[in-house]
Amino acid sequence: MKNSEVAEVSGLESPRFFSKKQTGILIAFGIVFWFCGAMAVKFGYAIGLFGHTGSLISFALALPVSWLSVLLIVKGADLKPLQIVPGIGLGLATATFFDGIVLTWGTWVYGTNSDQISFGAAWILWGAFTFLAFAFLEAYRKGIKLA
Repeated sequence: MKNSEVAEVSGLESPRFFSKKQTGILIAFGIVFWFCGAMAVKFGYAIGLFGHTGSLISFALALPVSWLSVLLIVKGADLKPLQIVPGIGLGLATATFFDGIVLTWGTWVYGTNSDQISFGAAWILWGAFTFLAFAFLEAYRKGIKLA
């Protein structure tokens, strides 16, 4: 047994779900993906990616982007199968933290039009769902069963 395993078994040290490095990487990914989403809202509205019709395009585009992003995060943070869902969850928690603050006190980051902001916020919520859904699918693909 390794020293860390002995310490965990003996109760001398609390086990960690992620290493400190993984935690930092996941938080950084959360910030980067939040910022990319915010910029997609800010600049995507002007080219018609948001609105009653345009949102269909942006929602559809979120699917492959989210799947590829989950794969990138899994690889970039070196997540093991059991870490995939909580790891994506930590990144989403970070992104949601920034999103909540900026939607409350800095809506100018997303744009100046209230339609732009509300359609963008809906798209960001959809993106959070797709990230988490693909995290579950990726974990399942790697042998993690839900039940």
